[in-house]
Amino acid sequence: MKGHLYQFTIEHVEDKKGNSVTSKPLSFTTRNHDDVFKIVESMQGKMDLDSRDATALAVGLKLFGEVMLKHPKQPLFKELRPQFAVFMKGLKSL
Repeated sequence: MKGHLYQFTIEHVEDKKGNSVTSKPLSFTTRNHDDVFKIVESMQGKMDLDSRDATALAVGLKLFGEVMLKHPKQPLFKELRPQFAVFMKGLKSL
């Protein structure tokens, strides 16, 4: 599959009670047909979200959407695809 190659790393910093957590970071590479950095930049100010939430939404949607595109025959993705397309179209129109 062609596309932009990304390295993602996520670290668990604290638990829901605010206690520090030390665990090995989760790291993976994945491809995406879009430039995720451009998507994140374009999300800033589109909705009434702060920068962190806008970034999390953009990255989460791009990761999820790419997996859904890669596996179109998965039953859950098949059901969700039409609604996801409507949601993405609405988001892009903002």
